[in-house]
Amino acid sequence: MRFLIFSFILAIMAGSVSAQQQFTLDEAIKAALEHNHSVEISNIETDIAENSVSRGNAGQLPNLAITGGLSASYTDLDITPGSFFRNLLDPQNSGQQVGSRSISYDGVTTTQFSSQIGTQIVIYNGMRGRLRYKMLETGSDLADLQYRSELETTILNITAQFIRVASFQKAIEVKEISLEQSNDRFRAIETRREYGQVNEQQLLQALADLKSDSTAYRNLKLQYETAYRDLHTEIGWDQRKMDNVADEFNAADLPNYEDFLALMMENNSVLNIREKRLAQAELNERVTRAGFLPSLTATAGYGYSYTNATEGQFETQEQLGFSGGITLKIPIFSGGRNRIESQNAKDRIRQEELRREESAIQLQTRFENSWQQYLHLQNQLETERSNLSVYERNYERAKVTFDRGEITGVELRAAQLSLENARLRVAETGFQLKQTETLLRYLTGTFITDYSH
Repeated sequence: MRFLIFSFILAIMAGSVSAQQQFTLDEAIKAALEHNHSVEISNIETDIAENSVSRGNAGQLPNLAITGGLSASYTDLDITPGSFFRNLLDPQNSGQQVGSRSISYDGVTTTQFSSQIGTQIVIYNGMRGRLRYKMLETGSDLADLQYRSELETTILNITAQFIRVASFQKAIEVKEISLEQSNDRFRAIETRREYGQVNEQQLLQALADLKSDSTAYRNLKLQYETAYRDLHTEIGWDQRKMDNVADEFNAADLPNYEDFLALMMENNSVLNIREKRLAQAELNERVTRAGFLPSLTATAGYGYSYTNATEGQFETQEQLGFSGGITLKIPIFSGGRNRIESQNAKDRIRQEELRREESAIQLQTRFENSWQQYLHLQNQLETERSNLSVYERNYERAKVTFDRGEITGVELRAAQLSLENARLRVAETGFQLKQTETLLRYLTGTFITDYSH
């Protein structure tokens, strides 16, 4: 049985996490900023918004176009000459009734062709073109902020997922030690059983503890592999290589509470996005108010037209030259649409003001909670490390007394579990501290410059 148990332990340990090469948090973040699909999509949105910022897109530049057309018709034609043509054709009978001098043609074919190069320019429209251009600029700034926010969110998510992998990896390492300890205890009790020093119940209990640790180890391995695949997905990779992750994190040098809070109010992407959306709403309200004002548009063109008819007043007619004009539009009544749009625009401004206030309150509360948790975790980590040294001494003493036969395997098992839990608490507290630190830097917008490109 001893050989079978030992072989079973070796088979499990052979599948443990490789420690030959470490995958660091910085490497994971930089890979995500390059491959994450949400980041790439947001970057494209930024390019689209930037490309849209132009005077022409805002309607501030004249339009220039070449137009042309060709048409044909086949109709019956009835012409009644006017007084000019009657005097020209028959001066003596020009005083007769008009209806008696009509001319009819059956099956007249008419062909028309025209082409023109023309331009149209808005002289005045209540400054709507200028306001639209400002809206496009604000939209581009908003897209930049949303891209920054996507980068920050990706870093936060990658850090959380990486720490989850590191947590399972550390739990596996701790469980590997527990497996070795359980195996050593089982072999010792098995030897004592051969000499009649312990009863069979103690041997079965040691075997059950060993199997329980083995099952827990396999469950941790499964959770570790699942978490690692989720990390790859969050990064945007389709690879499944699972290198050992670096599970030791250096503590950042954070500012004091007041400076940190001031940084959040200045740099937080959510607040800055709210400010830009409010600016957009205000510009949109000014555009709707411009709808009450008159508009003046000028047009000019140079073109050629040709008309040919088989019968009728003229067989051929050609025109070539310039044309132009000015159009004045004064809105008088639009069914109340302008008034409704203006009122809705004012309501949207109020909506954005409320959203900005709500976001500021929520972020400040989240920051204060995270800051207090950060301070608490710092103290807790020191306490857990101190407790760990106590549990290590306690286990070593229990192991010595167990070897002398002064305590049972159940008591040694209790000391072993206490040590295992203490190690896990130290690791988990350290991971929580790092994650809280990352959340604080996310809220204050202070870590994006380390990774953005």
